[in-house]
Amino acid sequence: MNFPTPHKPIKSTILALGVGLNLAVAMLTVFSAYGGTFNPEERVIASMAAMVLPLLLLAGIVLCVVNLLVDKRLILVIAAGWAISLPSILVFSPLHFWKPALTEQQKKDSFTFLTYNVLHFWDFRGEDYPGVEQNETLDYIISTNADIVNLQEYDVLDTKGPWKIKETQIDSLNALYPYQYTDLDLKYALLSKYPFEKIELEVHPKAKLAMLGFRLNIQGHEIHLINVHLKSIGLTPEDKTLYKEALEMPATKSELKRELKEVKSQLLTKLSEAFKIRTLQARTVRNIVDSIGGPFIVAGDFNDIPDCYAVRTIKGKDMHDAYADAAFGPTITYHGDKFYFRIDQILYRGPFKAVDIERGDISSSDHNPLLATFLFDPVK
Repeated sequence: MNFPTPHKPIKSTILALGVGLNLAVAMLTVFSAYGGTFNPEERVIASMAAMVLPLLLLAGIVLCVVNLLVDKRLILVIAAGWAISLPSILVFSPLHFWKPALTEQQKKDSFTFLTYNVLHFWDFRGEDYPGVEQNETLDYIISTNADIVNLQEYDVLDTKGPWKIKETQIDSLNALYPYQYTDLDLKYALLSKYPFEKIELEVHPKAKLAMLGFRLNIQGHEIHLINVHLKSIGLTPEDKTLYKEALEMPATKSELKRELKEVKSQLLTKLSEAFKIRTLQARTVRNIVDSIGGPFIVAGDFNDIPDCYAVRTIKGKDMHDAYADAAFGPTITYHGDKFYFRIDQILYRGPFKAVDIERGDISSSDHNPLLATFLFDPVK
């Protein structure tokens, strides 16, 4: 069956709409990709735009498929937006296709680093989640056999509580890690196979930031570590319910207006405030990194996406993102309340490089862990 060819004016109108739509998506993609370069204290909308980069990339892919049917030349518009945005896209979704196979000597010259927000060792899926005989978060940590374990939202290992923590698990943890430091007030812990000492960090009260600093001796290399947990959005259960409702299509126009008004007054206001606080916190962390100097790892729950202003501030021009350096494809490290982002980060500098990193596919916490392998550079 032959379909009639559209009249020229109609075809021109369709093409014009296609050009406009493709240009809009391409320009928004670029703005989103570089949203993290804008100071949230001045341009908070840019920080919010950076969060929707995955959606804009998906929209661009859909448009490319449509463009094949409408006008293939329009693909160049989307491609141009992607090309301009490539540095940020590769941080969000690195393309390291092959993992290097380490020689026996390289294995000796490497160390593994795990960072994990453990949610107080609660089970995010519920106290009575079927098939769980002992604490799965602890099981995962022990199974990785990581050289260094960097934990947030750490809590007392209570074998009498509801979360199935066993004495055998605690014994295994203690056998693996002879060097340990826990702070039950700040909810941090560091477990290590290498010796370390805690160092005092000067934090301005306005930063509202509690973090821990350590000096580790890893195979004769002195490396400083800061375990961080940056400001969260601070959503209440009511806010989370509103967010979930906002993701669904309202039944009526009046409901849509009501939800948009509530989102603006509740969610966006809290989001904006969190961006600004994390900006101050990030500057504090960066100042400490600069004042101490030398090899460094800054890792933990950043409560913000890669390449955001806070992460860029801490990275500066001399630190690297372990995930961006060694991973393939995008990932998420937070899966609670339908917020799907990579908000746990490992930043580093020094005579070593990330050669592998994986996300732990475990859902007992609302966060997923990141396990990185670092290889010392023999030249340095």
